[in-house]
Amino acid sequence: MLEVDLEEVARKVVDKCMEVKEDEVILVRGGTHNFEFVENIAVHIRKKGAFPVVMADTDRLQKRMIEETDIEYLEKTPEYYLNWLEDIDGMIGIDSMKDPRLLSRLPEDKIGASRRGRREVNNKFQEEKVRWTGIGYPTEEKAEMYGIEYEEFWDMFWKALNTDYDVLKNNGEKLADKLRGGDMVHITSDNGTDLEFSITGRHVLVDDGVISQADIERGDIGNNLPCGEVFCAPLETTANGRAYFDLAFYRGNKITGIDATFKDGRLVKADAEENGELFNQVLENSQGDKDIIGEFGIGTNPEVKKAIGYTITDEKIIGSIHIAVGENRMFGGKNESTLHWDLVMLGPSFEVDGKTVMEEGEHII
Repeated sequence: MLEVDLEEVARKVVDKCMEVKEDEVILVRGGTHNFEFVENIAVHIRKKGAFPVVMADTDRLQKRMIEETDIEYLEKTPEYYLNWLEDIDGMIGIDSMKDPRLLSRLPEDKIGASRRGRREVNNKFQEEKVRWTGIGYPTEEKAEMYGIEYEEFWDMFWKALNTDYDVLKNNGEKLADKLRGGDMVHITSDNGTDLEFSITGRHVLVDDGVISQADIERGDIGNNLPCGEVFCAPLETTANGRAYFDLAFYRGNKITGIDATFKDGRLVKADAEENGELFNQVLENSQGDKDIIGEFGIGTNPEVKKAIGYTITDEKIIGSIHIAVGENRMFGGKNESTLHWDLVMLGPSFEVDGKTVMEEGEHII
């Protein structure tokens, strides 16, 4: 297995990715299984003259909080947290789930209630422009769930996180230039995808692992690690046609072969080869613009070798695109929702105003 210097990764996250400044207050969240990483990040924040606030979670705690709490309490807004966010400048969140399968059988109505309770918190993040970095974390339990050897999962994840960010930015900008100033995007695939939508007037963003001041001024306040995508918010009422997505994962459950139909931006029909009922339950128990197209993303990270179901890496694969439904205000859209769900498509082709940008998974730049 690849030897990872978590101290050095923490320094990179604090100094380069988040550009933490003196006197800032940074919330750091993670799990007890990756608390060494949480600790390293918190210490580096303090060494910058900033102030870390540390929170830790466990799978069991998350499960019990939802399972044993009445819906009327789950959907209540934590007013204290809204007030507290006025003093928070940024958040770094490490995937706190060691084994997502523990949450796989929770009632979807309770999950939906919990999302409703967080809705005003998510809105507050937007209003206060609290920048954030979300970081995945490989575990043996996840590897078993995704059907991949743990060593392969571990090595792929950390190689992807430690890829050359300058090269990633350079290649991403070349790809983004193919979209900037464009209007109609047309996606096709051998699996039957034939989907069109407009990106007129929308910012095309490059996920290069760094939240810069220029990003913040554009309203791009979020970042995922591993990084590596070019993305934008399509005009919300313009998507029409069919899209076939290879896979998605939700709370430990794999959903494969998703055949979706969009009309005037809205997802009007969806079937799946596996767990199609769950797919529709997620939408039914979400709120707001949950079924409206929210994102068009193109993977650019050369170190992610294959799709396994872990969205934070799957959506970064070169040769993939993803379409999200739901919330997209964080990067220039108008959807307000408790849901933002990325759905991954492998090996598609797409054009912008009739000019080919990707052909069967190959970038034409």
